[in-house]
Amino acid sequence: MSVPQAADELANVSLINVGLLGCSPIQPKIAVSLQCLELYHQIRQRKPSFSVQAMVKVLCALHNRSYFQALQDQFAIAFDAYLDILRRIQELANIALKRDGPHWRMLHSCPACDYKQENEPALIPARMDSMDGNSSLKRVDGSGHTDERVFKTSYLISPDKVDTFKDDVRLQPGTHGTAITDTAGGTTPAGVSESACTDNWKTANTISDNTVKTLAEMRRSGELAKYALATTNKVLDVYGPNGVMGYDIGCSYQKTVDASSISTKAHSNHHRFIVNSFHGHAHNHRCQLQFHPLYQHGLGLEDLETCEHIFSGSNAVAPVIRHASYFHWLQFIDLHFQQWDSDRYLELSKFLYNNYQQALAIIDDLSPAVKELKLVLKISDGDFERWNMEELEFLESLTEETEEDIDAMTYVDALQSLTKAEAAYGSVMTVQFLTYTPADFTPSHGLQRNQQVFARAREAERHAAHRKLVLEMNVVDDIKRHMGIMARWQPQDAKYQEGLAYLTNQRFIRSVEQLQGLVIQRLFELAKANIAGTGYKLRQHISNAISRRSAAIRTALEKYNQLAVVQTLPREVLEFSEIASYAWLGEFDLLKHSRHRILEKLWASKGNREVANNFFKIQHAHEEVRHLNVEVT
Repeated sequence: MSVPQAADELANVSLINVGLLGCSPIQPKIAVSLQCLELYHQIRQRKPSFSVQAMVKVLCALHNRSYFQALQDQFAIAFDAYLDILRRIQELANIALKRDGPHWRMLHSCPACDYKQENEPALIPARMDSMDGNSSLKRVDGSGHTDERVFKTSYLISPDKVDTFKDDVRLQPGTHGTAITDTAGGTTPAGVSESACTDNWKTANTISDNTVKTLAEMRRSGELAKYALATTNKVLDVYGPNGVMGYDIGCSYQKTVDASSISTKAHSNHHRFIVNSFHGHAHNHRCQLQFHPLYQHGLGLEDLETCEHIFSGSNAVAPVIRHASYFHWLQFIDLHFQQWDSDRYLELSKFLYNNYQQALAIIDDLSPAVKELKLVLKISDGDFERWNMEELEFLESLTEETEEDIDAMTYVDALQSLTKAEAAYGSVMTVQFLTYTPADFTPSHGLQRNQQVFARAREAERHAAHRKLVLEMNVVDDIKRHMGIMARWQPQDAKYQEGLAYLTNQRFIRSVEQLQGLVIQRLFELAKANIAGTGYKLRQHISNAISRRSAAIRTALEKYNQLAVVQTLPREVLEFSEIASYAWLGEFDLLKHSRHRILEKLWASKGNREVANNFFKIQHAHEEVRHLNVEVT
């Protein structure tokens, strides 16, 4: 192909005039057509895992050329230049259209959320965001260190701004921070115990209306709070008051914000933090009543799990940027999220329509069962709200174990161990002598070896039983001195019976907690098994773990059922099929405290609770319809 070039014209100017882009700035020896670069641009946007190497190999095959590394390097240089040209053109267009403000993209990416009509009814909350993190996009430290180019993107919260929060506070160990999105659309309950919640979830941070708003790069695992705080600060600055943010551990993150430098800003903007719907089921039920979307007013059908959908898409970018330079790492993440937002924009009408259909279907399907229960129990809509308040008051009123109860339980447990040790020692001592006959001896070595081994084993057994007995007697004596007990409690004593009942209940609670933990782990593993891009070995490992977990659950369930029927107030026996779902996790808390006779309450009945949940779903469906009427107009 002949390319005409004027005397004072640069080579790349001549090439671009005929639709080619050179692979070097001054004297290019290889050029790539703009059509080819645009083809790869469109492929890369829709198939992020399709690498430069794969594209070059395809071109070599089409042109019957041998592939070698230099061709890949040349194509990558040309593609970087092509993307830079596109970005510069977009910048000029943005300036001409007055879209060059620092937060223009965040404020205008979703017409339904961001464009307000005159006299439009105010929605509370004004907007809903979700925040979560994704470690699959991490980059190997030091990769591409010779590439010092800086990539500018409106998505990234710069590391400098993130570092302004590095000395604020720290999240609980195991929580992380990273990226952000938005989902159309005061004060926090005090005294919430988050330990069980944060133990169940180890997360990061991002935000979400199906479009990506911001992201932050996690660089140091020990500086966890700063990423979430930087993200929250950006949302408050851009979007203002009356927002709600969903976060896997939103219950405990509220305290993190309260202890940070943005506490005043968050409270003055009446910004609330709650837990996501899917993840929230792993939190204790007291937490769910205060932070789960099902029990929050004004959220409609939003589950605040948008980040999970976003990460399932962005995971496809990970294989080709793991060892990239920082410039390329950020460039291809930006390219992917731009296409993601563009696709969401095109699907916005369908998204709103599907939400309408979902809301109307919930109202039609669930209303009859709720109306029937209301007639049978002679209750009103307000009673469902009252049930939640009563349950929350009960869970908050539960006192911690008293020292006297713990001591009595420990003493009874020690007495039971001593009784077992005495029985074991007595059984060993019932045989006073070992009897031998002349046949048991040999002329030269005395007692035969097998008899010697047997004798030593019996002696070792006797010594072990004696040591165990002495140990248990010392433990009982130590507890007696600590509690000031003069005479040892006997099984018929009232105090012994009270301590035994308390001990039996504690064993039952431990069995419930073990069962709950195994169910949560199994559900996590089931979720991981369906992640796109999971390697064969990891998928096999997860599959084996699920099988082992299911067997462990059945063993724990058998132990639970054995203890359930011997409680002072017998608990119901459970089947495996009943507990193997997220919907059941909240019921474990009721089982733990069932000795307080709460199972007699209307709100503790499984049937009533299911219908109550349906009632709240119906209420949220009506809220969703009201929200959609505002967003569509």
